[in-house]
Amino acid sequence: MPEIYQGIENHAAALAAINTALWLVSLAIGKAWPVDFIWSSWPILHALWLSGGSPALPLALTAVWGLRLTANFVRRGGIGHEDWRYTEQRVTLGRHYWWVSLMSVFMAQSAFMFCGCLSLYPATRMPDVPTRLSLLGAAVCLGAVGLEAGADAQLDAFIRRRTAGLTAETVCSTGLWRWSRHPNYFGEWGFWLGLWICAGAVPCSWSSLGPTVLLFLFQGISIGLMEKRQIAHKGREYLKYQHDVPSAFFLFPLVAVARSQGKRK
Repeated sequence: MPEIYQGIENHAAALAAINTALWLVSLAIGKAWPVDFIWSSWPILHALWLSGGSPALPLALTAVWGLRLTANFVRRGGIGHEDWRYTEQRVTLGRHYWWVSLMSVFMAQSAFMFCGCLSLYPATRMPDVPTRLSLLGAAVCLGAVGLEAGADAQLDAFIRRRTAGLTAETVCSTGLWRWSRHPNYFGEWGFWLGLWICAGAVPCSWSSLGPTVLLFLFQGISIGLMEKRQIAHKGREYLKYQHDVPSAFFLFPLVAVARSQGKRK
């Protein structure tokens, strides 16, 4: 491994220790919601550790992303509320859940997230990253944070309208959700892609593992689980949404416009 990744074993050990501590907390309270704080807070600590506390673009970008994500989690009632995926594991695994959850809930998702953090090493420690790439990466990161925040806000507004009885629809299909079935996941991935660009955008490098592995996580695992649940709860309406919005991940506004024009003919 290149010299710029010096100390990575200490960082990985610290993350594992935090996971273990919060896993023990989850066993004490009977819910696994503390794990969700790791995803949004560890990258900030990691960037701070690498930068030595001095002002650095990767640290600033990571702080903006992480603080927004944490605030959104808290605002939505995440404290005390266990994600349905963890609850399903609890039911499926039964009496074995308590020890399996250390890996399946805590360590597994932190491993994916740590891959994304690999971009922080060259982004923070390599002084020869071209300024244009740093600026481009920053623009992608901030644009992705804005995209994710916009998608979250639109979904929250839809839920408020549905709760108030202002709409009978069960699926949010307006705004960004008209272009992609999971624009929030796309925005999340875009942030890690931006960090990789800040790291020099070197293909086939350790830092390129971040956007590559996280793309697999979101498209290959997370979206599949989410859509299976949506179909189980919303049935034909969600199947129709899948047909009307063919992209599960990437934003394709032109497809949405074309389909809309086709319906009016």
